[in-house]
Amino acid sequence: MSKYSNKYGKSFNCSVKDYNKLRTFLRYAFLYGCYTKDDFVERLNYSSSLVDKDYRRLLNILGPRHFRKKTPKQTRFRMKYNYYKDTENYLVKSYYAKSSTKLQLSLYFLILQVLKSRMDVNEISAKIPTLSDDFNIKTLTRQLDKMAEQDLIEKIQYKKKGKLYYEPKKDFFAQLTDEELKSLKYAVEFFCNIEFPSVPGYYLSHTIEQYMRYYKKSKEVGKSLFLYRFKNFHTVLEEDMAWKLLWCINNNKKIDIEYCSRRGIINKLISPKKMVMDIYYGRWYLIGSTDNSTIGIYRVDKITDFNIAGSQEKSPYDKVQIDDLFKHSWSISPKREKEGTSIVKIRFSVDPHQDLSFLLNKVKREGKWGTITNIEDKSFIYTIEVNDATEMKPWIRSFGHYAEVIESTNCNLRQELCDEWSDMLGSYGIIS
Repeated sequence: MSKYSNKYGKSFNCSVKDYNKLRTFLRYAFLYGCYTKDDFVERLNYSSSLVDKDYRRLLNILGPRHFRKKTPKQTRFRMKYNYYKDTENYLVKSYYAKSSTKLQLSLYFLILQVLKSRMDVNEISAKIPTLSDDFNIKTLTRQLDKMAEQDLIEKIQYKKKGKLYYEPKKDFFAQLTDEELKSLKYAVEFFCNIEFPSVPGYYLSHTIEQYMRYYKKSKEVGKSLFLYRFKNFHTVLEEDMAWKLLWCINNNKKIDIEYCSRRGIINKLISPKKMVMDIYYGRWYLIGSTDNSTIGIYRVDKITDFNIAGSQEKSPYDKVQIDDLFKHSWSISPKREKEGTSIVKIRFSVDPHQDLSFLLNKVKREGKWGTITNIEDKSFIYTIEVNDATEMKPWIRSFGHYAEVIESTNCNLRQELCDEWSDMLGSYGIIS
């Protein structure tokens, strides 16, 4: 990564070894935007210089147009976004800060330049200059194997324990026309905004754009065609953790996690079973079982670190049983054996001068597995069975006075919503 002169020394390194700290800074600046430098130091265990350095790193990587820093009294770090203008998730670029050594970066680009045909490691080494005192064949081999593992180059061995060769990957895009490349770019952009994890999709879209611009010399690269609902940029901040956890699930690994709970940092040994994305809030959740066979739900943004602790033993929960526990989950709550599920009935209605169709279509889109009955000119009844009715509160509140809870089993959802509305109105002095 490039370096810049600054007050911290002769040069300033934009890369970081620990992305967790940078992730924390981004999360608080993006989601809240009300934290000052003193808040980061006192509440989040930052040093004053680290706050300045992280801010400068992000300015260099993301650009200044995404930040609002100056305020009349104190410096508050806040990030700007507009869903109608910023369809590209700029937080993806923050992963560029993950550190690579000068030698690794140099080798990466030199290998791509030198490797024009099938070559062994000695032939490649002969064309690469000595980059440092500790540079040798083993260093080059490690870099070649890493690039082959990442599918950037091809690794070939004709016989068992035979000589290894490396060759460049075939140009996949060469057989596509400009119009096909543009269509492919649009498709990738669309799916990386509706499927998760999505960071690789953003990188692929950027690769196609650069290929069209510099290899094809295309003047019409194509602008983004889509706008998205529930477009939570911050979901990508947890994706490197999500990918590692998914690998552990697929490979049946047990993990020891450091988790930030209300009681502070705690350690837990769990067997991860499933990853869940809450689209509405933009949160990742990990579902896992403990040694005493209880199911736990963990927010990924509160997992500060984890280590692999061996292979999972036989668990009483298989995929079918896990899916059954969350079959009626509105968001993330599992089925509770003692309480059972809740039946919620909501009357949706519009004013006499309004058309019902918009409200009806909205509930059909967002109402998941619920059913709609008693459709009249200005109202209808929506019924759903859920594990935890309280998870529906934000969705119900989003309809304002158009939604009225008329029945809920196992809880008094109507009264709870009325009390919350009264508390909110009281906080703003509207009622006393």
